[in-house]
Amino acid sequence: MFSVLSSRRIAATVAGAALLSFTAACGGSGNAAFCADAPWTKAFTDYTTSVSSAGLDIKKMNDASQKLSADLKELAGKTDGDLASAINDLATAWEKLKIDPKDPAGAAAATQDMTKNLQEGTAKLAKACSS
Repeated sequence: MFSVLSSRRIAATVAGAALLSFTAACGGSGNAAFCADAPWTKAFTDYTTSVSSAGLDIKKMNDASQKLSADLKELAGKTDGDLASAINDLATAWEKLKIDPKDPAGAAAATQDMTKNLQEGTAKLAKACSS
């Protein structure tokens, strides 16, 4: 059974994995300085803190996901090309993550879909920062 606690653990785990992946994604691209600074790490750190402190409050978890999406969109606006596209894709993945406590199956599916999109976005980000 999908519970609030499992959704919080999943979100925190995914955010942590994303943070590690993103910091490793830096390379020699036209956006090398942006990639090297990895400004998305603060957004993910803030998200992890918000989700961890949300307790069992699903609204706070959903709000944290929406804020992360907005923060990522703002970062994407500061760069261009494939890097902006990759960050926007990640923002969209988090924007779509909405947990509904009345629909455990839908919440589980949304989390799985977000995880898949996060993996794809991370790969796209790594490629954008290394080319």
